[in-house]
Amino acid sequence: MYRSDYLEMASEGWQEHRHSEREVLLKSIALMVRAERAGMKSPETVEATVFVTRLWCHLIEDLGRTDNILAPELRAQLISIGLFLVKAADEIRSGKKDSFRPMIDITTSIAEGLKG
Repeated sequence: MYRSDYLEMASEGWQEHRHSEREVLLKSIALMVRAERAGMKSPETVEATVFVTRLWCHLIEDLGRTDNILAPELRAQLISIGLFLVKAADEIRSGKKDSFRPMIDITTSIAEGLKG
């Protein structure tokens, strides 16, 4: 009885966690879309790149923890994607890239995968 209650609560907690992750990814998408419209030298671009960088640094740190419950292969893939997104944000900030589109597309795919 207690075990099934615990598993149900843990499952609900996991669903809430996935929902929260999806929401923050959707926020990053909204910021990137707004920045794309405003132009690469806009304050919106600075806000979007800083947000994406902080978000993915946090997610990468979490994915690297030994107690993370995701499969190691999935964690490795997500870490690679995160590193790509952090690098892409830096390249936009430095003027080497002029579009958020690849970042938006990748983040959208991940957010869709978290849809429960």
